[in-house]
Amino acid sequence: MGLVRIKRLGKTYLPFYIVLVLGVLAELASNILIYTFKVSNAPVIKVYSLVECCMVLYLFQLWRNQKNDRQLFIFLYSICIGFWVVENIVFLNIDTFSPYFRVFYAFIIVLLSINQINSMMFNHDGPLLKNPRFLLCLGFTILFLYQIIYEASYFIGQDKSIVANKIIIGFDYINFIINLLFAVAFYFITDQYQQGYNKYLREG
Repeated sequence: MGLVRIKRLGKTYLPFYIVLVLGVLAELASNILIYTFKVSNAPVIKVYSLVECCMVLYLFQLWRNQKNDRQLFIFLYSICIGFWVVENIVFLNIDTFSPYFRVFYAFIIVLLSINQINSMMFNHDGPLLKNPRFLLCLGFTILFLYQIIYEASYFIGQDKSIVANKIIIGFDYINFIINLLFAVAFYFITDQYQQGYNKYLREG
């Protein structure tokens, strides 16, 4: 759906489309490392997680488009990149899986998504279920909340807890459902919607 609507994405949704493309490449690289070279895919996942974090933050920065938000997002970029560097470079964990950064940035994205949804509920005209921003934020909220639970379950170990095992297995189903939601969001990105949203940005 992203390929079908790519000409209508514009600057507003392009960062998210890039995240999806890089996600596919990360999955391909992971499979090659695991099944061809028989090595861990942890470095690929960790680098992708940092890129995903920064691109989604940039997406929210574009959506908010307020001058006084610039310092907020500079702070968020700095703290997320700093967290990643400390966890993976300083403590030499780039080759092993650790949940801390993925939980940390997932929590930030959930908060930003909820804030954006609250803003749209009070200020947006028209049905929210046809609003691509609302659908993406809803998807982010569900996906990254589950990511927090998933990482905690993975840290506990699926061999030590039946509940943790079910949560880990369930991530594939959640991921599939959320990708369908993202496809619907892309479908509702229209020229008319873009023009209206660009006017909303200009008016602040």
